[in-house]
Amino acid sequence: MLRLALLFLLTTGLSHAEDLLGQGEFRYRVVPGWGTEALAQVSVKNGHAVAIDGKGRLLFLTDDAKNNVVILDAKTGGLIKQWTVRMPGAHGMSLVKEGGREVLYITDTQLHEVRKLTLEGEELAHFPWPEQAKLHASANEYRPSKTVHFPSGEFLVFDGYGKDYLFHYKADGSLLRWWGGNLGEGENQLKHWGPHGGATYVSDSAKNVIVIAMSDQQEIKRFTEDGKFIDKIPMPGGNPRDIVFWGEHIIVPHLGDQWPKDKNSPGFISIVDREYRVVSNLGAPAAVYEGGVLQPMRSDGKTFIHPHGVAVDGEGNLYVAQFASKAVPLLKLERIR
Repeated sequence: MLRLALLFLLTTGLSHAEDLLGQGEFRYRVVPGWGTEALAQVSVKNGHAVAIDGKGRLLFLTDDAKNNVVILDAKTGGLIKQWTVRMPGAHGMSLVKEGGREVLYITDTQLHEVRKLTLEGEELAHFPWPEQAKLHASANEYRPSKTVHFPSGEFLVFDGYGKDYLFHYKADGSLLRWWGGNLGEGENQLKHWGPHGGATYVSDSAKNVIVIAMSDQQEIKRFTEDGKFIDKIPMPGGNPRDIVFWGEHIIVPHLGDQWPKDKNSPGFISIVDREYRVVSNLGAPAAVYEGGVLQPMRSDGKTFIHPHGVAVDGEGNLYVAQFASKAVPLLKLERIR
């Protein structure tokens, strides 16, 4: 109750100057009341993902089948519109540029599928459970959490709530390969619960690299495009749910600091450099390294409930979707310079 009360103060205009988040050059303040009026006009169950389109609009994904996508003005927080594709398990949302236009890929853990949509909610393609891989006894075992995309148009689907496999699709939507889960040996496998979210980038050697937020395993893992393990970065005390590349840095939302042992534990957000060192924690004390080893991190218990997805605008402001956070499913953090 105390945490909810503090969050209420932050979102209703009663925050104070001392409520600065983060350390070093990455310091933020919650924008009080941002989006509150807009969200009061729509029904929202859980905040899952956020993205900013080319028009500067904020797209907010919820698992409320009445309002799957709520579109707000990123600057003012005003409601622009909302639409639904009746996805009760909407979970991951990727905004991708294809052929000169922006499209959305949305995963659904209850319908066991991925849909490709226009920004207005028109369905362009549908990707059901990958039956041909013969890794699931039925569609019910397949619960996709996120898609990540390559410059070529090919993409991966993370079976993050199912059996922890990654499915690689060609740009035309045909299934190319699969890996992770219990396939391979050692670090080439992905433990349960593991591959929740992630991102891709092109390395200096022009090779695609996949970065995976391994949620309950409290680590980040990197792989080659064909699923060969590169390395891993421990995130003790965290629960990394996604990977957002931002210039020379990476933003990592942590659902909770004691998750899954304590599913009521509050989360925080880490900003990480390209060497995967935490340079700022928002809603948590500064990261401590001893002998080069990151020590367990811990939420401040008052800023966030369960950060699940993050987007960043051109000014460096952050937008945070929160899971199981009815009081504040969406927050805007203003960067302080």
